Amino acid sequence: MPLPRQVVVGANMGVQRMTKEHLGVALALKCPTYFVVTKVDMCPDNVLQGTVNELSKIVKAPGIRKMPLIVKSEKDVMTCAKSMASDARIAPIFLVSSVTGQSLELLRLFLNIIPAQKTKGLDVKAPAEFHIDDTFYVSGVGTVVAGTMLRGTLSTRSNLLLGPDNKGQFHPIQLKSIMNKSMPVNQVSAGQSATLAIKKVKRNQIRKGMVVVDAKLNPQACQRFTAEVMVLHHPTTIGINYQPVVHSLTVRQACKVVSLDRECIRTGDRALVTFEFLFRPEYLLVGARLIFREGRTKGEDEDVNAVDDDGCQESGGSCTYITLMGPACRWMTKKILLSRCNDKLVTCIIISAANHQLIL
Repeated sequence: MPLPRQVVVGANMGVQRMTKEHLGVALALKCPTYFVVTKVDMCPDNVLQGTVNELSKIVKAPGIRKMPLIVKSEKDVMTCAKSMASDARIAPIFLVSSVTGQSLELLRLFLNIIPAQKTKGLDVKAPAEFHIDDTFYVSGVGTVVAGTMLRGTLSTRSNLLLGPDNKGQFHPIQLKSIMNKSMPVNQVSAGQSATLAIKKVKRNQIRKGMVVVDAKLNPQACQRFTAEVMVLHHPTTIGINYQPVVHSLTVRQACKVVSLDRECIRTGDRALVTFEFLFRPEYLLVGARLIFREGRTKGEDEDVNAVDDDGCQESGGSCTYITLMGPACRWMTKKILLSRCNDKLVTCIIISAANHQLIL
């Protein structure tokens, strides 16, 4: 179960465009969500009620269909915590004030009893894979990278590769030391965050989105990927040279549409679209979620599966796939997230706040 996401709303400000954007991203990533309405001490009763009613209307909308519950007692807290651990059908709403302390004890209790993130699916026996999200230079130590172990176990004796660079290549490296929670350790395992001191590598050679992987993985960088996408909402049309920004784990880069199976696509259209990274190849992980955005429009995909070199595996039922093509013509497929909207399965979540509405 992913960690619950907290959406904070000012009682006197109401639900803003950014609130809807954050809520849409949390729902797209299938994260349990709860709401904290702040500044209730300075807000007139009618304005507060309007804010709560607007939140309730959003969480009841088709595509979300959750039951809003204003938490007023410890019994409500227990009910919400149990829901978070199971189907997350309840959307807790806490009405708090940092001035008077209203409901802060209930919120603190809720945060203490909600289930911790499950790490059952993490494979500590797989080849090591460490995703970099920040870099540092420490005097007397040298280049240090921070990130998260996605799978496997990593130690200073491991045979590791760092990449991809601007040409999509991976290079062998050696580690000086490993630290976890500011303490030196001999190794780190899947699910842990850590910092790695790397020998003989300059900081300007490393960027966010690169990975440190076991040489056994034989990693390949990808320059293009093709997606079958359904557009649920877009203010105009999507055509050749449309340029969204792609986010996948720590990867973040602009890409452009290089081909479509039709002239252009609009709201409600389904098409096969080929994207190309604008600046450099990236390491896209099989099975990771991928979010793309441009302005106020966003989309989200997930579940990449590898197939053989002879072609893509076929989609089954309502599933659609995304294909990643690397320099060595290695083929992989990516299944796009299926979300429920008006009792129909759709393949992408598009959010537009141009008219201050959350569209799923």
